[in-house]
Amino acid sequence: MDFSHLTAFDCTLEDGLVRIVLKRPEAGNVFGTAFCHELNEIACEISTRADVRAVLLSSRGRFFSVGGDIGLMSADQAAVPKIVKSLTSPLHMALARLMQMNAPLVCAVNGGGAFGGAVALVAMADVVVTSSTAKFGGAFCGIGYSCDSGTSVALAQRMGVARAKRFLLLNEMLTATEALAAGLADKVVDEAEVQDAALALAKQLAAGPTLAFGEVKRLFLATSSRPPVAQMEEEAQALTRVAGSADAWEGLSAFVAKRKPVFTGR
Repeated sequence: MDFSHLTAFDCTLEDGLVRIVLKRPEAGNVFGTAFCHELNEIACEISTRADVRAVLLSSRGRFFSVGGDIGLMSADQAAVPKIVKSLTSPLHMALARLMQMNAPLVCAVNGGGAFGGAVALVAMADVVVTSSTAKFGGAFCGIGYSCDSGTSVALAQRMGVARAKRFLLLNEMLTATEALAAGLADKVVDEAEVQDAALALAKQLAAGPTLAFGEVKRLFLATSSRPPVAQMEEEAQALTRVAGSADAWEGLSAFVAKRKPVFTGR
């Protein structure tokens, strides 16, 4: 897996853990042209690999990301609709693949926080660790925009529809503590502890039953769109697929033998 050519990200794979790092701190790690296309390239690659068992998403610099590239969007009014369509295509596909892949995704949010579409990128993670000094703002309606980047999906799942809608309509700015209370974050730690805490969780997930994780992730993505009976049948179908896996047999064997299971992601 060679991503050395990327300009917006560093991406490496070691011991089943993919580390994706937003690496343009001087630009606030904006969602620009390179960002959208490169994230899709990464997602296409890692979502098809059986050796990817967890993903850790982090960033360099003060902010996790300030969201959309305002400079790009404000250069030519007539060009904005085309820019929106050309960038949301790869970005939305990348997010969909990351949300549906087997490997769980852990996000580490540093001190400055996340804004605009970056809040959705954070929210779509399976586990979010944030600095106690971070802030979270939707920002879209503040500049007269509606939301993109999967915001209506990711925030609704984490915060609930009514709370997520209010967050955007009122252009709220949440502290880390408020984000935790709203369901947007899962763990708040001191700034110096963010990376280590997120890495520990990512390594824990990378040692887990990857196929089972993937089924759980996809079940929860669909829970609001299926009737209860249909959702329960999909649970049965998912468990049937997982039950014959090597990890499922290892889990049962370890339980019977009263030992800790050793999962391989198969």
